[in-house]
Amino acid sequence: MRADAWRRWALASSFACVAGWGGCASAAQPRLSFDIPSKPLKTALVDLAVQAGVSISTQAAAGCAPASRPVRGRFTLQDGLTRMLAGTGCGFRMIDAGAVEIVRLPAAKPVARKAAPTEPGPSAALDELVVVATRRPTPADRLAYAVSAVEGSAITGQGLRDANDLAFTVPAMTVTNLGPGRDKIMLRGLSDGPLTGRTQSMVGLYLDDTRLTYNAPDPDLLLIDIAQVEVLRGPQGALYGSGSLGGVLHLVTEPPAPDRFEAWIAGSVGATQGGDGSNGLSGMVNLPIFKGRGAVRAVLYRDQQGGYIDDAGLNLTNVNRSLRSGVRLNVKVDLGGGWTLTGGGAAQFINSDDTQYALTTEPPYTRRNQVREPHDNDFAEAHLNLKGEIDGIQARWTISAVDHDITSRYDASAAPPIGLAPGPAAYDDDDRTHSVVTEGSLASPEDARVQWLVGAFLARTHQDIELALTRLADAPAQALAETRRDTLDEAAIYGEATLPIGRSLSATLGGRLFKSKTRVTSLATTLAGPTAPFSGALESSGFAPKLVLAYTLSPSALIYVQAAEGYRAGGFNTTGPPGQVFSPDDQVEPRRRYDGDELWSLEAGGKVSLLDGRLRLRAGAFQASWKDIQSDQLLPSGLPFTANIGDGRNLGLEFEGSYRVAGLQLGANLLFNSPELEKANPAFPVRKDVSLAGVPHRAGGVTIHYDRPLGSDLTLELDGRYAYVGHSRLTFDAATAPLMGDYATGRLAVGLAAPRWRTTLALDNPTNARGDTFAYGNPFSLRSTDQVTPLRPRTLSLSVRVAY
Repeated sequence: MRADAWRRWALASSFACVAGWGGCASAAQPRLSFDIPSKPLKTALVDLAVQAGVSISTQAAAGCAPASRPVRGRFTLQDGLTRMLAGTGCGFRMIDAGAVEIVRLPAAKPVARKAAPTEPGPSAALDELVVVATRRPTPADRLAYAVSAVEGSAITGQGLRDANDLAFTVPAMTVTNLGPGRDKIMLRGLSDGPLTGRTQSMVGLYLDDTRLTYNAPDPDLLLIDIAQVEVLRGPQGALYGSGSLGGVLHLVTEPPAPDRFEAWIAGSVGATQGGDGSNGLSGMVNLPIFKGRGAVRAVLYRDQQGGYIDDAGLNLTNVNRSLRSGVRLNVKVDLGGGWTLTGGGAAQFINSDDTQYALTTEPPYTRRNQVREPHDNDFAEAHLNLKGEIDGIQARWTISAVDHDITSRYDASAAPPIGLAPGPAAYDDDDRTHSVVTEGSLASPEDARVQWLVGAFLARTHQDIELALTRLADAPAQALAETRRDTLDEAAIYGEATLPIGRSLSATLGGRLFKSKTRVTSLATTLAGPTAPFSGALESSGFAPKLVLAYTLSPSALIYVQAAEGYRAGGFNTTGPPGQVFSPDDQVEPRRRYDGDELWSLEAGGKVSLLDGRLRLRAGAFQASWKDIQSDQLLPSGLPFTANIGDGRNLGLEFEGSYRVAGLQLGANLLFNSPELEKANPAFPVRKDVSLAGVPHRAGGVTIHYDRPLGSDLTLELDGRYAYVGHSRLTFDAATAPLMGDYATGRLAVGLAAPRWRTTLALDNPTNARGDTFAYGNPFSLRSTDQVTPLRPRTLSLSVRVAY
């Protein structure tokens, strides 16, 4: 949460100052817009941190006057802090480029005096890493939630390009590796399998306040110009109307800055061992408008990743090249009176030339197909967001429209779902989704004794699916086709309230009251003509509760217990070869209608900040009990359907820690869990050692960052990360449950940074590990071939970024 303009100024004029004292550097400080009424001092400082884009340590504020002075208007950060802290008995000290420490003023020396300049010291308690995924900006260390937040500086330093990279640094996060724009995200071992079908996504994906998907794969947005990524684990129905079962992944973009012009351009090149080269180009422009009362921020990027899979059957090399290009635009306007209006949109287009699996019967990174398997994932969204206060109550409302078009082709030559003459055959899947979502919420004043949030959610989604099996002979003929349309209406009222019980204990009660209606129509055709059409509808409603008890041991430590329920609605199966029967009987698979599933999550955890905030630790123990698990499975023909495979549970421990001193930052995460299918559906033969698909019993990683000044304007930066993923099974059933995982990967990087430019040389997968990741390759040959999806081979890259 560190604004680039402020960072450049602070690096050029390192100082330490105390509010009200003279001698602080002031030349060329950027002026920022503030609108903060008088309120409890710690709350006001959090607001100032959000509006200024810096981190503020407030541990010393506990001994200051309880109320702040109002700060409204355009001021430098120093002047804004001086006004807010006037008369409170507290001052401030600059720690580094984007961090401020609140300090107590000496009681015996209230008269102003000059502070001696000092070099930036160890980073203070940065517990004001503010999380906004909870719908109320709150320091992460004060949340009784299992939440992880990764700042933009860490995203850049660790080379985190997308959600797949993020999974190596965030505990209990799993992402499939089917390829760009084809992946699923899972948290805490709550896996419904690697296939992406009709079921609602386990993890809710949000770009700022916009819900990105319902049941589509992750659009795989590049993490460019991102201020922060936040991961909330467990059902989040009390905070989000969409009611995600496994958690929320929240991408927070850098907001338009009305007080300054900013721009940067970045480029990169890369070389993959045994593969093609990669390259990327991106840029950002931030323009103030309306005389500083608004701003426009635009981001543009193009990223090409070279292929590394060979296809011996087609005599082609490096077939899985992918091109990802996108644009993002936000316009923010200050309406006055504490209200802001933000509008804009984002679009991204992924074009993959082929899939990225190989066969163990061929040389490494090689397979043998008769047809190429391209994939496109085109995503676009537009949104309008209004935020403000009504008599101190925080109000926000968002309306958004999302279009998502996904097309995939699979080689069905060796095992077509229906009998065909020998020769190449292709199965095409075109999935077009359009949704309109509106969501509004009200939150209590920040100084209210009882903190509360209430919201309402409405969404309508249309999904049009076209499936076709085509024999690619001299005269191509379509042998099987289906046209399906789903219409989904969702409505929910949600909220929570936190009640203090004494000085240290609090209870949070909340939940989500929901109703959804699904309507499906389908028509299949074969060479013999159309089959009987299908139409069906179902409704679901219910209430998903949440309870949290939190105890504050000290201003820097808390423990909590939490229980929350999540629910996914059921649906209909329609896709199958001629003669496929979908049973109305609950005991016979495949069923025409599959049921909703229900999850209860129990969690106990704690957080502590030690050594003046330089050491932060978080630990949690959790149990998830999952009833009637929905999972996308394969018919004997290779075509997908959804089934309730049984009941499961997962017991686990997760740990997250960080340590920061001077220029050194260390991070670590560990996960131990025991996922299992306790009560399997008798229709699915399972292994005796079956567990939830793709969930390793242990995983972990470490990150390291070190920076050292090489002069007044130059800094050396060293970054590294290591991640280990343990053993897991690909699917639930005995026939297609190969062992995978048990691999380690990492990244090493060295860079030079100056106020206006940065260059980084990085080596990804330095040991050239070929671990088999969580993904399938081709659904039609999955049972007859041994498919693997290896990590990208060792890749060397060079990137340069220049700011203006």
